[in-house]
Amino acid sequence: MAFAAWGLFGGVLAGAFFGLGVVPFWPIPRGRRERYTMTPAAAWARFVTKYVLFARVHTQGELQLADGEGAMLLCNHRSWLDPLLLMGWTRSNGLSKREILFIPVIGLMGWLCGAVYFDRREKDARARARDEVLFLVRNGHRIQVFPEGTRSRDGKLRSKVFLTLVRDAWDAGLPVVPCAVMHTDRSLPVGTFTAHPFADVYLEVGETMHPADHESDEAFAIEAWRRVKALVAHLEASA
Repeated sequence: MAFAAWGLFGGVLAGAFFGLGVVPFWPIPRGRRERYTMTPAAAWARFVTKYVLFARVHTQGELQLADGEGAMLLCNHRSWLDPLLLMGWTRSNGLSKREILFIPVIGLMGWLCGAVYFDRREKDARARARDEVLFLVRNGHRIQVFPEGTRSRDGKLRSKVFLTLVRDAWDAGLPVVPCAVMHTDRSLPVGTFTAHPFADVYLEVGETMHPADHESDEAFAIEAWRRVKALVAHLEASA
C-alpha cells in the first residue's frame, strides 16, 4: 500500500511538472491542441512508468502511421498501467470513464491532451463520446480503445467485447491499430490499492488496419479483435 500511495503521489506531482508544458496550449481549440500537448503528456507517462513505478518496459512492433495521421488503438485491458504504457510509447490518449477527470492534476491534463471522458451509465454520453473520438482521430490524434470495457480480473481476455467504435472507424474510413499488453497487472494489480516496483511489462503494436481492405464494418471489427487476441497469445508465449 505504501508504494501504491507513492505511485499516486508521484504521478500527480510529475503531472504538475509536465503539465507546465501543456497549459500554454489550452486556448487552442480541441482537435488542434493535441498535436502540441501530446509531447509533454507522453513524456509524463514514460516518466511515471519508468521512474515512479519503476516498471521495466519491453516493446515489440512500431506504429505504422504517417506524421499527423490519427488512428484508434485497439487493446486488451489488464491494469491502470495500460493507458500510461500506450500513451508513453505510442503518443495516444484514452477513452475513459468520467471519474478519471476528477483526479487532481491528472484528469485535467488528460483532457487537455485529448482524453475523452464520459459517463458509462448515460446513453447520450456514450454517443457523444463516440462522436468525439471520431472527431479527434480525423484531426490526427490517436485514441486508445479497450473493447473489454474494463480491466480483466483474472488476466484472461473477457468473452464480451464492445466493437462499436471499430465499426464507426470503418464507416469513417479511419485506421485501427491492434495492440496488446501483458503483465501490466503485476505492476498495478486489479481490485486492490497496491503497486509493485520493477515489474516487467510488455507492449506489442500490430500492423495498421485500413477500412478499404475489408468488405464491411462487421468484418473489420471482427478481424481487428482477432488480431488483438493473436498479439495477446504471442505475448503470453514469449513474455
